[in-house]
Amino acid sequence: MTAERRVVVPRRPVALGRGRWRAEADGRQVPPDVPAIVRRQLRQAMLTVAAVAAVLTGVPVIAMWVPSPEVWVVLSLAAQAAWVGLAVVQLRRAERLEK
Repeated sequence: MTAERRVVVPRRPVALGRGRWRAEADGRQVPPDVPAIVRRQLRQAMLTVAAVAAVLTGVPVIAMWVPSPEVWVVLSLAAQAAWVGLAVVQLRRAERLEK
């Protein structure tokens, strides 16, 4: 087996004059404020997920406390109204964060 000669490849120097934009993996340029907007929207989405989890766990708990059949009708209507309300609030806040 013959020993091959190793070739040393010099490192590229760090780019000194980088612009304000950064490149994504697919070559697109992203403005510097986009990651901050995405983080704020993610934080807002996590609050909405917590509210959805509260509604999902709260409906059965309330139904256990009040065992009458009418409560199920009221809770099912209230849960649907809560979903619509949460969706509207989430959409408005996400759009406001983008501005």
